[in-house]
Order: sequence, then structure tokens, then C-alpha cells
Amino acid sequence: MKRALLISGATVVLLLLGVGGFRLLRKLSFFSIKRVELVGAHYLSPAVMARALAVPKGASIFDGTGALERRAALVGGVLEAHISRRLPGTIRVTVREAEPVALAERAGRLVLLDQAGRELPFDPTHPAEDLPLAEPDSAVAGLLARMRETEPDLFGKVERAARVKRDVALDLASGRLWFRADASSEEIRHLVLVSDYLTRKGRTWRELDARYASRIVVRGAGA
Repeated sequence: MKRALLISGATVVLLLLGVGGFRLLRKLSFFSIKRVELVGAHYLSPAVMARALAVPKGASIFDGTGALERRAALVGGVLEAHISRRLPGTIRVTVREAEPVALAERAGRLVLLDQAGRELPFDPTHPAEDLPLAEPDSAVAGLLARMRETEPDLFGKVERAARVKRDVALDLASGRLWFRADASSEEIRHLVLVSDYLTRKGRTWRELDARYASRIVVRGAGA
């Protein structure tokens, strides 16, 4: 009986020490947050993230991270954000950014667009982006995103993209491509097969038109 009481008492003391010790650690300046690390970012700068987090002066590494995580997720261009701790005073913010698919002209300057045609708050020169110039249009940006995913080589050749009524025109150095705004990845691959076939045959073309079901219309000299 006495042994059981002693064990119970010791357990309570340890728990109290643990809680008290944790509170003590939170008050030590050694464990105050002094640095913010940004992981997974290609466009977002650590300074922008640090300003968005607005870590209170004297905040401890042992404080909850829920509020900071919510602030990080609200930063423009951030799709996901997770926060972890690194002793003694560093918090690490791991982000997944929206991927730019095009450049657009806005008020005399270039901006980056995401796959929905929305402007991203990233500097288009850091790092430098070799992206097509496009209109801030959701259909145009969506088509470019599907093309980059399924046919990245073709995407890399697109210089300009524009909406023409219900269709999308893509300009390459070799000619123009036509797609419906809702063209599927399969239709994009189908056009690439035709383009590759013409190249192997040494034939030039002015336009490749994929707006018609199950066929590609080839226009231009040498086709």
C-alpha cells in the first residue's frame, strides 16, 4: 500500500515538474524565436514570409504554431504551408507554391500568372522565367498548364498565347497552333504526334489546328 502511494506521489511530482519546466523553458530568452527558415520556395522570398508571419517579439519556440501556419497559408501564391521547430530558436516554414505558367503585361510591367490566369505576387526575374507571354485569361492559362504537364517540350516552344473568341491560339517560331479552350491532354498529345510526323518527313507548316474532333488540320507551304 505504502509502495503504491509512493509511486503515485512520485508520478504527480514528475508531472508537476514537467508542466512547470515547460513553462519555464517558454520564458527563457534562449528559446525565443530568432530566425525564420523558408523551405520549398522558388519565388517567394524569406523576407516576405517573415513579414507575413509577424512573429511577436519574445515569442518562444515552444508556443503554438497554429496562428503562424494560418498566416503563412494566406501569403499570395502559397498553396500549402506547414511550420516546424528547430531548437533553440528557429521556426521552419515549408511551402508549396503556385507554379507560374505564363507572363502577362500589366500597367507597363511583366507579372506571372498561375494556371487560373491570376496574377502571382512573385518577381518574374528572380529566378528568370522562360515563359510564354499570355493574356490573363483562365482558359489560356489552363491550356498552358495542361500542355506543360503532358508535353513540356512543346510548352517550352510557345512564345505567345491568346484567346480568340472560344479558342486559344499559340504562337511558336515555326507557326501557330489552334486549340479549343477546353482541349484535353490527349488532344495536345495528338497534335504533337502530327507535328513530329511532319518534322520527320521534312515538311513545313504554317498552322496546326486541333479544334476538330479526332483530326488535325495542317495548313501552310510544304504541308
